[in-house]
Amino acid sequence: MKIIVIGAGLAGLTVAISLAQTGHDVIVLESAAEITYIGAGIQVSSNSSKILRSLGIDKHIRKYCTEPVDLRMMRWKGGEVLVECPLKKPALEEYGSPYWHIHRADFHRGLVARAAELGITIHLDSRVVKVEPDVPALTTKNGQQLTTDLIVASDGLHSTCREIVLGYKSPPVPTGQMVYRVTLPAKKLQGIPELEELITIPRNNHWIGPHGTILSYLLEGVNETLVNFVFTCDVNMEDGVNQKIGTNEDVREAFKNWDPRIDKMLSLVDKVLEWRLFTNDEIPTWTHPSSKMVLIGDAAHAMTPYLAQGAAMGIEDGAILGGILAQADYCTTKTLPQALKMYEKLRIKRTAMVAEASVSSRWFTQMEDGQKQRERDEWLLAHPGIWKGHINIRSRKEFLDELFGYDADKALNEELAAQRKERDAVTDKAEKRLVRLCSIL
Repeated sequence: MKIIVIGAGLAGLTVAISLAQTGHDVIVLESAAEITYIGAGIQVSSNSSKILRSLGIDKHIRKYCTEPVDLRMMRWKGGEVLVECPLKKPALEEYGSPYWHIHRADFHRGLVARAAELGITIHLDSRVVKVEPDVPALTTKNGQQLTTDLIVASDGLHSTCREIVLGYKSPPVPTGQMVYRVTLPAKKLQGIPELEELITIPRNNHWIGPHGTILSYLLEGVNETLVNFVFTCDVNMEDGVNQKIGTNEDVREAFKNWDPRIDKMLSLVDKVLEWRLFTNDEIPTWTHPSSKMVLIGDAAHAMTPYLAQGAAMGIEDGAILGGILAQADYCTTKTLPQALKMYEKLRIKRTAMVAEASVSSRWFTQMEDGQKQRERDEWLLAHPGIWKGHINIRSRKEFLDELFGYDADKALNEELAAQRKERDAVTDKAEKRLVRLCSIL
């Protein structure tokens, strides 16, 4: 089939690669005039790294990835360690694929390189201004008119295609929180004893406190090792402003009473990216009634960042959709209704579960100081590592198995087998009815 993907972000390029790798003719339309990189680090857990490896993307990004040994949660004020749980070992030994940290720019460059290998054309400065999903066709701001067999809309949080699919407005929902993003060369922290651990041990460092969290981890940059910090807190931005460049004074003020190491680090920072956080309400369908247009990634299910799974869910979407449309039973325009129905069946409940868990993680880590917080901290101190039934979702064995142990290929193959079994049962029943009818006659 001929397929147009709207949006050259992480989910858009992943699905384009997944589709092209199985023989579909894919082009990508991107509204930006050039590909630039806003943001910093990104976490690639086993459920998504497994997909990147199967799609041949890993060879373009592996040298820029670090593998965190564990996740450490610390008390906000003095940095007391509350709990540690391993990341690297279970990723490799239990979930069968690495847990990576990588700079978003390096990740995106790797996707673009793999797309180029597969002959995927990316049209820049091609904002879509009109979509006709019943045809399907679309028109870009340059007046270019394109017809296709399927439109895959990966146009992000502020998706215009989402409204077209639903037939009503479904705008992003403010979370009431924002992030300050900071990236600086690790060498800037060298020689400062209390900060040395942050640049020598690859791990997820989390400070948890009232209405806020801080996350830090190492990145293998193109030219040097970087330290990535993400400060999450209640919104402290002007109304109507969703993103801006700030200074270290902004974030130092917001986190002034936290672990003294944080303020020492921030004294070395010049520029801070401030970003308001939104999510999307869960929606009942991702497919237009025509079955010729479908949503993917943040356009379908933008979620809070507290579990670092937003990109992973988009990557899973791409693998599942590409995998379905690679099947002989589902790879034609005639079978698109059934194919997209299967895609929704495999993805909507999964992403809703992760979105709900992400919200739960926010309230668990951002408790006000008090009795509940003290009980939480005492329990964490007494239960290091990964346990069944752990009160910390990031240490709960059964949840991690469901999240990180997810195998897109396996999930798809199980559903395909179930569909075939159902079809065989219907055929068998029809044949038996025919035999009985013939015997009567």
